[in-house]
Amino acid sequence: MMMQEDSTKPKRKPIIKALINIGIIILGMAAIYFGFTFSLGTSTPFYVVSSGSMIPALTIGDIIIVNGDIDFDELNIGDIIVFDEPKSGSKVIVHRVKEIHEASTRQIVTKGDNNLASDDWLVTSEDFLGGVIFAIPRIGYLTTALAPPMNYLLIVVVVATIFLLEIRGNRPEPEELEESDNEMSEDEEDQSFSEILKVFH
Repeated sequence: MMMQEDSTKPKRKPIIKALINIGIIILGMAAIYFGFTFSLGTSTPFYVVSSGSMIPALTIGDIIIVNGDIDFDELNIGDIIVFDEPKSGSKVIVHRVKEIHEASTRQIVTKGDNNLASDDWLVTSEDFLGGVIFAIPRIGYLTTALAPPMNYLLIVVVVATIFLLEIRGNRPEPEELEESDNEMSEDEEDQSFSEILKVFH
């Protein structure tokens, strides 16, 4: 019974440790995301640039950080903003403020730095999502490469790797095994020697 209890203990510990490590990683990622969401006042603080309309300021694959707490009425010409496409709302656009029309409601003309002409729409406060405050070059390519089903495969690989590392790390070292084998052989020698003595007696 003692042998069975000792053999089951090492099997439980690595699994528990692996689950704890996975939980810590998930909580850490969630804390970072919700921290940005809360501090920047927007439910989507990160966007990936998917077109070349803002080259050279922003290139395809850049990740932009958006501040949703910026007041639409305080935007100035030259600011880079993120907004829903006014005509359909089906796309999110990141362009620069080109002109500002102060009428009964404020309207903004936008333009991509790499485009020849201004956009054929007017952005209002209802379309405005936030202002770009920072850009991380090229990192967004990872999100494109890890589109489904690759992202799910990556999650499985990471979880499996953590489990394997934990289980492998709890295996006894070869030296300990050799020492235990030596101890067993010495005990066997003592027993055989005592048996020989008994025969002579």
